[in-house]
Amino acid sequence: KDSRLYPYHSFNGYSHEGSPQDWKVVKMENDHIEVYVLPEVGGKIWGAIDKSNGEEFIYRNEVMKFRNISLRGPWTSGGIEFNFGVIGHTPATASPVDYVTRTNADGSVSTFVGGMDLPSRTHWRVEIKLEKDRANFETNTLFYNPTPSTQAYYNWMTGAAFAQDDLELVFPGNQYLKHSGLVKSWSIDDHGRNLTFYDNNRFEGHKSYHVVGEWKNYFGGYYHNEGYGFGHWAQYDEMPGQKLWLWALSRQGGIWEEFLTDTDGQYVEFQAGRQWVQYSPSDDFTPIKKADFDPYGTDRWHESWFPIKGTGGMNEASEDGVMYVEKQNGEIQINVHSFMNKNGSIQVIAGGETILNQTIKFKPMDLNSLSVSHASSNDYEVIVEELGLHFRSNREVLRLKRPFKTNPNVLAAVSKTNQLLTAGLEDLKERRYPKAKAKFETILMDEPYHNGALRGMADLYFRSGEYAKGVAAIHIVLQLNGYDEAANFMAGNLYRAMGDYTNAREAFGWAARSMEFRSASFTQMAELSLIQSQFELAKEYAHKALDFNRYNINALQTLAIAERRSGNNQEAKKPIHQLIEIDPLHHFANLELYFLNPSKKNWDHFTGLIHNEYPDQTHLELAIAYHNRGQDEVAVQLLEKLIDTSQNPIIHLWHAYLNNDAELLNVANEISPEFVFPYRRETIQSLLWVTENNYDWIWSYYLALNLWAKDRNAEALALMNSLGERPDYGPFYIARASLKEKLGKSGIDRDLEKSIQLSPESWLIKLDAVRYYQHHKKWEKAYQLSLNAFMHFRNNFNVEIMHARSLLYMGRVDECLVVLESVNVLPSEMAKESRQLYKWAFLRQSIDLIKAGNVEEAISAINASKEWPENLGVGKPYQPDERIQNILLDYVKGTVNSNQYLVLLQALNDEKSGQGYDSILIKEALALIQK
Repeated sequence: KDSRLYPYHSFNGYSHEGSPQDWKVVKMENDHIEVYVLPEVGGKIWGAIDKSNGEEFIYRNEVMKFRNISLRGPWTSGGIEFNFGVIGHTPATASPVDYVTRTNADGSVSTFVGGMDLPSRTHWRVEIKLEKDRANFETNTLFYNPTPSTQAYYNWMTGAAFAQDDLELVFPGNQYLKHSGLVKSWSIDDHGRNLTFYDNNRFEGHKSYHVVGEWKNYFGGYYHNEGYGFGHWAQYDEMPGQKLWLWALSRQGGIWEEFLTDTDGQYVEFQAGRQWVQYSPSDDFTPIKKADFDPYGTDRWHESWFPIKGTGGMNEASEDGVMYVEKQNGEIQINVHSFMNKNGSIQVIAGGETILNQTIKFKPMDLNSLSVSHASSNDYEVIVEELGLHFRSNREVLRLKRPFKTNPNVLAAVSKTNQLLTAGLEDLKERRYPKAKAKFETILMDEPYHNGALRGMADLYFRSGEYAKGVAAIHIVLQLNGYDEAANFMAGNLYRAMGDYTNAREAFGWAARSMEFRSASFTQMAELSLIQSQFELAKEYAHKALDFNRYNINALQTLAIAERRSGNNQEAKKPIHQLIEIDPLHHFANLELYFLNPSKKNWDHFTGLIHNEYPDQTHLELAIAYHNRGQDEVAVQLLEKLIDTSQNPIIHLWHAYLNNDAELLNVANEISPEFVFPYRRETIQSLLWVTENNYDWIWSYYLALNLWAKDRNAEALALMNSLGERPDYGPFYIARASLKEKLGKSGIDRDLEKSIQLSPESWLIKLDAVRYYQHHKKWEKAYQLSLNAFMHFRNNFNVEIMHARSLLYMGRVDECLVVLESVNVLPSEMAKESRQLYKWAFLRQSIDLIKAGNVEEAISAINASKEWPENLGVGKPYQPDERIQNILLDYVKGTVNSNQYLVLLQALNDEKSGQGYDSILIKEALALIQK
């Protein structure tokens, strides 16, 4: 799995057969619609129904078939998924999140869901709100970065709708972008296909259309046969991203229908994003880059999700209504309905004159249809001011002029150094820190005083806890420009982490001269004042920070602490209540209320809102936040409330560290290290302390994991090596083997053997060992291990596929095919390889048969290699690559001569050189002639 997700673990083990299970569901309902929320499944909206016609305008999947699709594995289709993090589906997509429900003063109801993205330590919240007299619902999002570092910025709100042949997707724009930013034509493609119609997408594989090019606030879809649809609305500047995602309409996508649902059928995804694209870097240079999240930044935005009924389509929408306007045979036909009760009028303006002004009493979901003659070819407008609807027949006024392509001449004018710097900064934003470091180091080899590369290195050193190295790098930048605001902010971070508060204050003071860093710098100065018990000064700087970002969460927290520490309990409640108003799931605020009045009721209220998968991480984050602000006493109070029941050794570690008492770790020494993954830079210091005061191997192991998490791999391996074979824990050895492989060290075989010896019942550990030996082409060893696993873990398709691979490369083709014919693969990373192995095995068999002169049997084997048996978990695409099969068939049938055969195979060999078993097969096929 992606190392950028650490400390999240992945999930393994999926069921072929379903069973009844209870799920917590929050139902929100008024007279017009029903909305369902699943707080135990990422907080996603399960589905939404228009009560006027019973149609689901948000696809509600009636079963929960978790499949290995998301970053951590399990994912279910349907509803609306709230995605935050670095890329893809949110790490919490299949696990519980924090939530609370509320009836508001105006009679509306809200469900708040949210959590923390562990690697970035950013927080997200979504309010799902249903008003009592409206036929749509809204989502209001809070996303904030409480760290002093820039973090990856990623958000997409992923809605699902039924996939039907009559579905028209309404995505305003004239271009679409691929994940790399490459530009394609929308909505008519290069082959003349109108891609907005679902049925016209019967080509190629799965589709990702990031549609751009027009300033509009809505998108959605309409089912023409059934006369209903769905839509999303948000201000364009808040949610410019509009993505359409489709499973391939071939069996490649169709096979997933039964994997993900029982009776609800295939679906499409309509996704709203904070960026244009779900960016994935490539060799293509485009204007699209990874977005970043400023230190202490807070973002809020508002969206609306709605049904459509009877309009015939949608070409204008707002959060109050939807309209479809069509001109035919000199008549302008207008269909409009609202989502609320409202008196208003429909105006049609053409040639500067009003040709229709019809008063309407709008009611939720009631269709209003009217027409007006307009024989002229002049442009016209249809306006429903009271519903915020304004249709223009001339779409050109809405077209965006910004470039979505990079002119090659522009790129050529950028120096190679600056191109490399840009790539390094992109890696940094993507959390690909080792890649970023390598690029910065390459620049510094040629230009030792390169400003941008040095700042990048200082940033990386801060993140990895190597503060002295960071100071050395940033000092060079400050020698070149002492007023450099970004460099001063980084210097302040580094000085503060080292406990040099004087120099930290001085650096933040200069950084505060810049609007970019002003609120963040004042926040840092407020926290520094808090550390030094200068409470009045802390309040002063916190207010300054709030002057320039009134949603600065850290500043409000610091203000609350400073007021409490000053004995001003009533004043302390003001920022606390502000925090709760901004974020009803704000655990810090509820904990502060407990510290103001340490009653059982307040403690229960604090803990009662923590429903997420990792409550210990919530508690640790709070304790460390207090420690970072010099409030060790309250951090200890929090940890002491947890210590008697906690089975997390890092909770015990911080409790002992803050008390400076290693004896407090005696209990923690006996806690299982299962699912313990330390990762914060602050925890490195506490682990260094414990390794000096406690000789149990487990703490050195945890420190190694934490260093590894910060890309300090050599230090991590040195620590693990120092433990020899003291650990009696299998995953320790698989981890050490992985680090050794990463760093090109020896002793891997012994560690793999030890891991299997200590964890004989772990199929995952055995598979890791098999993968290692397969990767390094030690096929005999791989075969022996995979055979052992195959015999021991029956009906585990992951094991079966890995064993089939061993069999193929060992030349045991018939045995390989027996395994592949009986295996039942659920979709996963293995699914693609399962079909490849099937093809390769039959082709291997066919070549052997050709050598033996068994032409008819060879032809049968070649034809079999073209099959796509769905027990392998992969559906057949529209145009599978069958070139090698066709070349072999032509050869054995005599359709091509030897020279033609050689030319065709050689061309294929040049293309697929080094590509797994394909290249082996091609060389074997070439040898048929070249002998």
